[in-house]
Amino acid sequence: MPEWKDKIILLSSKPFGETGMLVSVLSKYNGRYKSFVYGGNSIKKRSIFQKGNICRAEWKARISEQMGSIKLELVKSTSTDFFNQPINLTALSAICEISDFILPEREPNTKIFTATLSLFDLLKLSSEKDYDWIKGYVKWEIGVLSELGFSLKLNKCAVNGNKENLSFVSPKTGRAVSLKEGLPYKDKLLILPKFLGGNYNFSCQITDLILGLNLTKYFLNINFFNNNKIPNSRIRLEKQLEKKILKV
Repeated sequence: MPEWKDKIILLSSKPFGETGMLVSVLSKYNGRYKSFVYGGNSIKKRSIFQKGNICRAEWKARISEQMGSIKLELVKSTSTDFFNQPINLTALSAICEISDFILPEREPNTKIFTATLSLFDLLKLSSEKDYDWIKGYVKWEIGVLSELGFSLKLNKCAVNGNKENLSFVSPKTGRAVSLKEGLPYKDKLLILPKFLGGNYNFSCQITDLILGLNLTKYFLNINFFNNNKIPNSRIRLEKQLEKKILKV
């Protein structure tokens, strides 16, 4: 009988039948799993099934191809860290929903798991007026894209190979383009934020953060979401940030 015990991040859950719960979890050593929790829809256990919760898990099935059942023991309720920080809570939802949609089932990736926990910690440590965590969030999305085979090459110009004055990103290749080479085609290129090595001149750092979110959203869309299925939480995150920090 196949089985494993592991540390997991809860990505999603929904009631199934009268008392059960279907869950999707990201485990440290076994990858993303969908499974069934017996009695998970009871009032006593319902608080366990919040997005982002960290649990100890025990999964088993009669044969490996089955969904199987999973037992969860709560280690940390992540969402409670952000009850007074609605933007951070939206970011938590976006992380879980993106992971649930794009990570392949049952393919271990400890790097993504560890990076996700580190991002949770960064969100927790940030204050209401501190938006530096956005850089970490954008880099997390870049890291996930890279681990799934869609690396952005941002360290040198795709046209001349230079590493100076990088200012744009090609939407076709995901490679950086220098200011000189890209300026004549700037309307067709994405802007490379300064915190990712860009050298284009902006009036404020805040705009740079929004550009970072726009950059990764573009490549998530074309590679995984077919330009129209990106999670609502990811869309809300960008809108909430624009409203909060750009006062729009």
